[in-house]
Amino acid sequence: MVLKRPGRWSAVCIATAIAASVTCSRTHTAGFWFEHDAVSLPNYLAAQVDGPLTEAEIASIERLSRAEVERAFDGLTVSVVDSDRAFWRVAVLRSLPERDNKALPHAGESLAMGFLGGRGSVGFDFVAFQAAHYAPPGARRADIIAGIGRGVGRVAVHEFMHQMLGLSNAHDDTDVNSYEYGRPDRSSQYYGDLHWTTALPLLRRKLGARRDE
Repeated sequence: MVLKRPGRWSAVCIATAIAASVTCSRTHTAGFWFEHDAVSLPNYLAAQVDGPLTEAEIASIERLSRAEVERAFDGLTVSVVDSDRAFWRVAVLRSLPERDNKALPHAGESLAMGFLGGRGSVGFDFVAFQAAHYAPPGARRADIIAGIGRGVGRVAVHEFMHQMLGLSNAHDDTDVNSYEYGRPDRSSQYYGDLHWTTALPLLRRKLGARRDE
């Protein structure tokens, strides 16, 4: 067999293949952020919990929600970043726009775009309402604030899952305490512990597990 020196296009193909392999092996990015003035309680809900949110409470909600996203993807090659330029993206908005195909209010929505990533949103007002609604008897204001933070983060996790795996390859409504559960109207979304079920093997297969450093 005669070995030929790679031509220009062969060299380009080799370089492209190397670049692709590097891209596939790097950590994936999940952008999660709050839009300006997203964290604000509707007047009726502020009256129910004894006033609007303070700056400290807003910071707490943002911190707790981000911690929930990071915890859900811990062990996978996903880096949670505060950026709208990440591969997968979820923004927290004050409320989600009305959609013709959704008659009822909803907590989150996503568009999965395959090799182009994905984008989605979380509606803060609806999550806050649900957190107050499912608050256990005797819950303090601080408990509800923490429930809102957990709820926002967990809705974001669910939306990231849709973007990563596709909209038709996600829900598990057999376990009410799972990230895969299809509805946010449950107490554990805000005050319990959630875990992965059917999606985790698919996420590991697609993303890979993070190696211990």
